[in-house]
Amino acid sequence: MLKIVVLSDLHLRPKGVLSHGLDTHDRLVQGIDWLNRMHADADLCVLAGDLVDLGEKAAYERLKHQIVRAKVPIEMTIGNHDDRDTFLAVFGERHRAETGFVDKCLDLKGYRVIILDSAITGDPAGRLEPEQLHWLGQRLDQAADRPVIVITHHHANPLMTRVDRILMQNGTAFARVLSRHKDIRQVIAGHVHYTSTAIWHGIPFTTIAGGHYSVQAMLDPDEPVPHLTGPAQMAVVLGGADGTIVHFDDYINGNPALAPAGQTLRQAATA
Repeated sequence: MLKIVVLSDLHLRPKGVLSHGLDTHDRLVQGIDWLNRMHADADLCVLAGDLVDLGEKAAYERLKHQIVRAKVPIEMTIGNHDDRDTFLAVFGERHRAETGFVDKCLDLKGYRVIILDSAITGDPAGRLEPEQLHWLGQRLDQAADRPVIVITHHHANPLMTRVDRILMQNGTAFARVLSRHKDIRQVIAGHVHYTSTAIWHGIPFTTIAGGHYSVQAMLDPDEPVPHLTGPAQMAVVLGGADGTIVHFDDYINGNPALAPAGQTLRQAATA
């Protein structure tokens, strides 16, 4: 069975600097600790963009020092808060694909895993450039005999909430290329800071809350949207020959555990 962990929206800042009042470095430390404790058997962990908050080199250096602690192989791509050139300067040109972007293709346990860089420099929305869509189509054609999982930062499918102002601009073209393959098991994104699942153009799409603040689904367009301290969430993707499952694993949730039946919370806390 294939096991992939996806973590997004780390929003790291240099030492001593918070992001929206959160110590995102400490949240990443907790995320890596959770990965090592609960998912050390994973075949891969993908960091799906917004690795840092303002594209700062010092923030990427902090990320570099943390990911070496992981007991799981890690691959990365970038999001709209990242700076592609700075990322590559810190992590190396080996992360730049032939497309010129931070794209990657791997074959693991009978699956093809494709990681795509959807960032547009200076724009919160996303896009896949023509050379990336061409490259994607080639990678899909090569894997016609196996299931495919695709991971990117921006959501391509409309979520019918205000975050659609910053979605992948050419999501329909992306879906058209994906539709060439008969067995796309999941397309997983971050970016929106909340969890969703959808079927769009016959393809399953998922977003995860990620490691930064989270928000509610914003179904009421007139309601203010609070930034929440949790959950900090990773996706755990389990893939077999006949099916693929996405679990949403909250490594920071901020919710107290309920007392066992017959006890109050106070009794449980002192037991």
